[in-house]
Amino acid sequence: MPLKPEYIAYFDESGDHGLVRIDRDFPVFVLCGCVFRIDAYVQSDSGAFSALKFDHFGHDAVIFHSRDIRKRVGPFQVLSDEPTRDRFMSDVANFYRNTTGTIIAAGIHKQRHKLQYAHPSDPYNIALLFCLERLYGFLRDQGRSHLPMTCIFECRGDAEDKALAATFTRICSGENRWGPLPFRMVFASKMTNMPGLQIADLAAYPIARHILNSTAPNPAFDAVQTRFRRAANGTLLGWGLKIFP
Repeated sequence: MPLKPEYIAYFDESGDHGLVRIDRDFPVFVLCGCVFRIDAYVQSDSGAFSALKFDHFGHDAVIFHSRDIRKRVGPFQVLSDEPTRDRFMSDVANFYRNTTGTIIAAGIHKQRHKLQYAHPSDPYNIALLFCLERLYGFLRDQGRSHLPMTCIFECRGDAEDKALAATFTRICSGENRWGPLPFRMVFASKMTNMPGLQIADLAAYPIARHILNSTAPNPAFDAVQTRFRRAANGTLLGWGLKIFP
């Protein structure tokens, strides 16, 4: 009988992974994953995320997208009202403090990467390697490294998806620090309204801001960082968050 998966991971990113024109104000690419026990995701996290939508918008058809929230476009125009925005952001922060999910992420300083290497690799590929290695480390932490797991990624276009799938397959076939990884990749549109994809999306931007300036006030990161995978002594860097170079 095939082994039954117990965990699922959702991935989204912040910033672009291009190295030709690097935004001087945002020279970072972040890939963020959030992994859940499937039973907890179904019974708790997914419902709590939908409840957040019902509370603020009266329905769960709205799709939470970090950029739209920051720019206050579409349904998020209501956040132009400061008390409404403050309550919304507080509730989102509380969701992260209470979720059962565990966050892993990798951030690539693109300008530093470009300067350090004569032939720099694609930042997305590097971040994917770091995230999958830490994801497998998480499964080892739980004693579940023998179980298969699905990784959900937002689709971005046929060519990009095929290239990413090829890199994912190469990494999982053994080109990583652990050896063969029991992961499979599934692409999904943001329009499917999966809570997991949106949870990863909302976490990615504050992580990027933290990497750019770790001393600047960042209330969203303060909430998100409570869910990072950590070492037994509480260490974050290298365990739940990898910054390169």
